[in-house]
Amino acid sequence: MLQTWQKYTVFLFSVLALCLAVFPGTAQTAKHIVVIDAAHGGDDAGVLGVDGAAEKDVTLAIALALQKELAKGGNMEVALTRNTDRTLSLDERKKAISKINPALVLSLHANGGFGKNATGFELYYPGFSKAGAANKTAKAAAPDYGYLNDTVKLARLVQKNLDSLFPRQRRGLREAGIPLAEGLALPVLVVEIGFITNADGKKKLTSVKTQAEIAGALAKSIQAFF
Repeated sequence: MLQTWQKYTVFLFSVLALCLAVFPGTAQTAKHIVVIDAAHGGDDAGVLGVDGAAEKDVTLAIALALQKELAKGGNMEVALTRNTDRTLSLDERKKAISKINPALVLSLHANGGFGKNATGFELYYPGFSKAGAANKTAKAAAPDYGYLNDTVKLARLVQKNLDSLFPRQRRGLREAGIPLAEGLALPVLVVEIGFITNADGKKKLTSVKTQAEIAGALAKSIQAFF
């Protein structure tokens, strides 16, 4: 015959089993949802660099490598705005992101211009002044701009890890209007990874080895963010 304490223990385990059956997610750690945006695609080649190398191909290759790298951790769900060479409008990207409601968006680009000798990477994020102007007519008395602080946090992490990969190639963190970020109250960071119009830059950006290294640096930054 069970003692009182034994009956109580059996009762507790029964309640716990019922809770796990009804609320299975409570026994698991929630995954962070991340969107990787491979800029351009399809009819939109983006910047055309040395030997006709296209920005759209570089961004897609790195996005796919980054998705694979982040999947290794097991604590993230990674979505791509595109995983093939297809035309995708800004509105289509934004609608997809809004539907997913991720914790952050990393938009990958390759740079061009500033002469054939221009090198380095730079990061763009939507600033507080832009957000403030956009919300002047909003009904909310005190909008929450915490996601902008998070964007800067992410930018600094990405800058640190790309610094390790490309020493003395930093071109800075830049506040700017980001069309992809408009209307999205979440961290959106644009990464101009390098200059495809520079011979050495093009060689690196189209190298499978370097693409994997870039993906590793970006994955490390995102993991550190969380």
